[in-house]
Amino acid sequence: MGVSFFLNPVNRRSRRVMPRGQGAGIPVGATAVLTSTGTTNVTITFSQPVVVTGTLGMTVATLTLVSQTVVSPTVVTQVWNGNVATHLGTLPANDPNVATYQGGKVAGTSVTF
Repeated sequence: MGVSFFLNPVNRRSRRVMPRGQGAGIPVGATAVLTSTGTTNVTITFSQPVVVTGTLGMTVATLTLVSQTVVSPTVVTQVWNGNVATHLGTLPANDPNVATYQGGKVAGTSVTF
């Protein structure tokens, strides 16, 4: 019987149309926590895994960034050219160099170390 595929119709609409209640996913953003782990080191811990594509747009008052290391998908370490104590550190919202795996952006945050 070569026509068996006609006997069991699947009865489904187009595969491109999602069923009700299953709309397109909205990218979920991440939050960041800034901590000082030494005199010149700053650790940025994200609430969920992120993709870092370049140098983060973070600023620490009057200091200059020396290096940045991606330690894990949720942790980035930065080294600054001076003591970060008592300086204001700011990670801007929607930084183009960091996003979640779903495409969400990172919320901005500021902290005085």
